[in-house]
Amino acid sequence: MPTAPGPPRIPAAHEFHDTDIDIDIDTDIDRAHGPYDLPVPAYVPTRVVFGGGTAGDLAALVRERLGERLRGRPFRRVLVVVGRRTAAKPWQETAIGACRELGAALVVENPRANPTPESVQTVLEAARRHRADAVVAIGGGSVLDTAKTAALLAGGGRSVEGALREGVPQARTTALVAVPTTAGSGAEVTRTATVWDERGGRKRALDHAGLFPDLAVVDPLLTMSAPGAVWASCGLDALSQAVESSWAVAATDESARFSLPAVRMAADGLDAVLADPDDERARTRLSRASVLAGLAIAGTRTTVPHAVSYPLTLRRGIPHGHACALTLGAVLRFNAAVTAADCRDPRGAEHSKDALRAITRALRTPTPAAARRRIDDLVRRLGLPPLRAYGPADCADIVDDVVSYSRFDNNPRHMTRTRLAALLRAESAR
Repeated sequence: MPTAPGPPRIPAAHEFHDTDIDIDIDTDIDRAHGPYDLPVPAYVPTRVVFGGGTAGDLAALVRERLGERLRGRPFRRVLVVVGRRTAAKPWQETAIGACRELGAALVVENPRANPTPESVQTVLEAARRHRADAVVAIGGGSVLDTAKTAALLAGGGRSVEGALREGVPQARTTALVAVPTTAGSGAEVTRTATVWDERGGRKRALDHAGLFPDLAVVDPLLTMSAPGAVWASCGLDALSQAVESSWAVAATDESARFSLPAVRMAADGLDAVLADPDDERARTRLSRASVLAGLAIAGTRTTVPHAVSYPLTLRRGIPHGHACALTLGAVLRFNAAVTAADCRDPRGAEHSKDALRAITRALRTPTPAAARRRIDDLVRRLGLPPLRAYGPADCADIVDDVVSYSRFDNNPRHMTRTRLAALLRAESAR
């Protein structure tokens, strides 16, 4: 099928201006019903097709975009991993039907949100029994992470627990296609898959080049059926990823070309969906933000707010994106005060301050204090409880857990246990 011309070039960090973002996203929204390939950074091998209605053409898109990988041989045995099948997802059976055009399809419902080693192992065993040569994931972040892990391990003999403990020695031999149905996780374009260890009380993850899907088909219309609490938390995840990847120690000029526009799009997208949850343009804006944020964190990883979110999700039951946003504004203010004495970024405090200024502008705010207020106000208007609703968060076990994650050291300003406890204590009291 014909492909529309590529979208306007995303500006580099030093070129960032308010109008650049509006032009890019509005152009994309106007032609959202025609599939087109999004630009991706050099460190992401996934081909990304974006546009409203694209999921209905899934089989054709796979054949067209992955023709070189298929080498003229269609998939013969496809494992389709989906979320819970309900009447509230009118698009789901259409997407599954498209997968059946690719070969003998086995459809498996993801066993649970926040996948565990045991739940992912169930899907992995289904892939092996089916002798799947392709895995297609259609769902939110938990579905994508489960399916990505199953695809990576399907061709070998290692268990999920074994892979988490010892790594994955082999390359992925099973084709992998991701179709996100929420706007937030960005898992369709990253090389990681989260697995929650409830027994050990830890968030664990696989990190492997084989977890990059071959193809991501991003259809904003699939997000329309997400309940309010789901799209709100997912949207906050996209915003948190965009902000954190913009200030991360591992950020580069290339990653900033994706992260800074994502900050603007995520915040504006949340505002727009709040105003009208049925507005396709608003959903498209939020979906585009999610993809750009995912493309950014694929190279930079995240920082302190994500590290804080892990124990909040495991121990307090707070959905991931909501948990990230609960400290995002406070950490923004903390990072804005970076000095040469406490800067972790080898490029220096002025570089980090430049990144914070760019984030502040992307949020359409004049100062870090105003940017923090905008983030906190978004959480409030989305109807999500503040941190104090979940009890004290400055407990020693939570603080010790947070500082043990590598994300903690990717923050541009050094944060000690004492500083973290003080920040959590202040946020719990607000």
